[in-house]
Amino acid sequence: MKLRPHQELAIQMCRESFARGNKRIMLAAPCSFGKTITAIYMMVNAASRGKRVLFVCDRIKLVEQTLAACDRYGIDVGVLQADHWRTDTRKQIQIASVHTLARKKHVFRDFDFMIIDESHVLYETLKDYMTKCSGVPVVGLSATPFSKGLGKWFQDLVVPITPAQLLAQGYLAPVRYYGGKTVDVSKIRKKALGTGGSDYHPDDLAGAYEDNDELTGDIVRNWLEHAEGRQTVAFSPSIKHSRFLVERFRQAGIEAEHIDGYMDSDVREILQDAHDAGEFKILSCSRLLNTGWDSPTTSCIIDCFPTRSQIVWCQRVGRGMRIAEGKDDCIYLDHAGNTARMGFAEDIVPESLDDGEKRFDERNQTKEKKESKPRECPQCHQHFTGIKCVCGYEVPMKERLDTTDEMLVELKEAKKANRELSKEQKATFLGELQLYARTRGYSQGWAAHTYRSKLGVWPNKVEPAQVTEISQTTMGYIKHRMIKNGRRTKA
Repeated sequence: MKLRPHQELAIQMCRESFARGNKRIMLAAPCSFGKTITAIYMMVNAASRGKRVLFVCDRIKLVEQTLAACDRYGIDVGVLQADHWRTDTRKQIQIASVHTLARKKHVFRDFDFMIIDESHVLYETLKDYMTKCSGVPVVGLSATPFSKGLGKWFQDLVVPITPAQLLAQGYLAPVRYYGGKTVDVSKIRKKALGTGGSDYHPDDLAGAYEDNDELTGDIVRNWLEHAEGRQTVAFSPSIKHSRFLVERFRQAGIEAEHIDGYMDSDVREILQDAHDAGEFKILSCSRLLNTGWDSPTTSCIIDCFPTRSQIVWCQRVGRGMRIAEGKDDCIYLDHAGNTARMGFAEDIVPESLDDGEKRFDERNQTKEKKESKPRECPQCHQHFTGIKCVCGYEVPMKERLDTTDEMLVELKEAKKANRELSKEQKATFLGELQLYARTRGYSQGWAAHTYRSKLGVWPNKVEPAQVTEISQTTMGYIKHRMIKNGRRTKA
């Protein structure tokens, strides 16, 4: 089993944390981290030392996905999930549903090491276990460890890599954020969340979106303008609105289907498989596909579901960030105002776990960002930070007051460097970046992002030179960027 460098680092960081005396560790694993493979490696390693291992999932679909991954690597496991046909309690490694464990609490006594998937949702059954068996090592896995009180149950947070770094290394598809018409949420009631904090009340949101023909028409037009032909998943505040949205797409001649949790599981699976195969373009739901579902072919997200939760936001955008052959990026069509409210999903990085000492707010657990909030370009409607959009639009001077000094300095230096380089020098620089990307297994998107970080523009009109070696100047800049990013994300 070959691990990626960040997976090896994650295992090393967990070992070091255990060595410091911690027994319960939260491993922050963003979308496309490969957390299941990392977990399997941990489980096999523990089993080789005679340990009994338990992997806990909070949904049946995740049980099946984990079981399938184990089978691909020839790992012999048992399953604790109702009357599953793979039930065999003699196996050293067990894949379990948390709901089954709640009914069979006696099985907890048999294990020496536990891994909890999606551990930002911490069930009372698991809390009881960690209280009674405080000496058993536990690793929690979550892309969004922002829930209330997690710091009371996990003693350490491990952050081996950030979404932005995964993006730079080609493990995630870049997201292009576009704005569209939405609703006024200022008077929408709030409702408490199980993970802590509150979110917009779904009943009020449903009333604002349902039968809103003007808004729904703009959603269809926005998709036709920015994402026509892409495999798309849509999120609506209610099942009724999801069906209404599907009908409007069909009226426009676009194949669309609705899916929800009330459908038979076989029907849901057929719809998901057909969408992955490209048999229709739009798969619309309310919240069903927000978690526990991977579809690398999806390259567009339509969001009509306003949220105040970073957990929900990161999970939703992550549905489109999986990489796939022929997929260059993901389009996010924001008809919920979430980008302006939350910032770009790939910039949200966990920094601490909530210990209950302060008034709870998910954002207290993330790294403070110096960048200005995303704004919507009035020309192309794409969201951007800084003072210039990729389409060429620049923010008027009188509207630049929320741009940080650091960003202004970086932009000024990048523009100066761009002016000073000749066409041939720019071609050589891009060619060297692409050569470095190939030798390190990075995507060509990494080269484009690195080019832009230095020169302030995308290399859209630059033909890369054919080079066989990388100059000291270019290598020095690459190292400078890596060191700078490392300082920003050190856990």
